[in-house]
Amino acid sequence: MISGRAPEHVARAGVGLVPQGRRLFSGLTVAENLRLGGLSRGGAGGVHWGEERIFGYFPRIRDKLATRADALSGGEQQMVAIARALSGNVQILLLDEPFEGLAPALVEEVFKSLDQLRKEIPILIIEHDLDLVLALADRAYVLDRGRISHEGPAAPLLADLELRRKVLWV
Repeated sequence: MISGRAPEHVARAGVGLVPQGRRLFSGLTVAENLRLGGLSRGGAGGVHWGEERIFGYFPRIRDKLATRADALSGGEQQMVAIARALSGNVQILLLDEPFEGLAPALVEEVFKSLDQLRKEIPILIIEHDLDLVLALADRAYVLDRGRISHEGPAAPLLADLELRRKVLWV
């Protein structure tokens, strides 16, 4: 249970968080951001994510290690934010609006990386772009005023627009 726990306890429990807006340490380099991400998760169990493993999913950031985070494009910043959340031992990855503000080419690149990552680690995504998130998801949970109003496989919501209208009121 992580409810009410301090952020450092949540991180030590193996939760990797990518907040909306990325929130990188802009004055620090990519390498420094990655090192900071792994500080609290040394022994949490779960999947160990070293730099080389992370670069397998986000090769673009390997060449940017010495670059300050604020000098990166929005898509590159998002890749670094995900990589930072993975650094160390992670049991689950939480992403809040991972495609927000990204150029279409980078949306596709981040999507492909997340599609591969989901085979290795559980991922919980909060996202308003339904088609993108439903294409990635195995299960969908719809929240209405803080309560789960629908729960089930994601594929029917992706394929059936009438079901989507009924469940999501769109």
